[in-house]
Amino acid sequence: MKTRINLFRRKPQQDFISIHASQIKRTLTSAGVVLFLLFIFLITQVLRLNSQQQELLKKKETYLKYLLDEKEAEVNVRYFKSKQTQMNTFLKNDANFLPYYSVLKKSLDEGLAKPILDTIDIDKDRKTTFIVRFSSYSEMDLFLKYIESEDFLKNFSSLALQSFSINKQTISGNRFELELKGVFKELK
Repeated sequence: MKTRINLFRRKPQQDFISIHASQIKRTLTSAGVVLFLLFIFLITQVLRLNSQQQELLKKKETYLKYLLDEKEAEVNVRYFKSKQTQMNTFLKNDANFLPYYSVLKKSLDEGLAKPILDTIDIDKDRKTTFIVRFSSYSEMDLFLKYIESEDFLKNFSSLALQSFSINKQTISGNRFELELKGVFKELK
């Protein structure tokens, strides 16, 4: 059997582009529309951000002008802020001294012996150290008995005698001092 090859006859060639031309056209058109919409969106965002930036710059200029015009007000505000900070620090570390001092003074005055409250220190945790003076040994003895009673100890969660001293005085005789250390019960 003989086969012949016809070199003059051409077979129709179908390439990819001609086969899928309508699909490619639709895909490129939709991609173009999406890119155009994205471009429009980005332009509007840039314009909006630019207008916001211009507004903020105008506000900044206004505030800077105000600060330059009102330097004294700024100094006063800074002074007030520093005082407010100091006050907050003070209130945080405040010992609430007066109520505890009043309780101690009242407790000292209720006993038979009338000691003289020489020094007192109360911190924010209600810890206290105080020194009481006496002009005679008998007053000090009465006071020592009194501080062991429930009437005196009801105001303290703990109380201890820290030190005892006798100071010699030339005119009025000896002076007796007791240093007591303790913790107040919390006042309500």
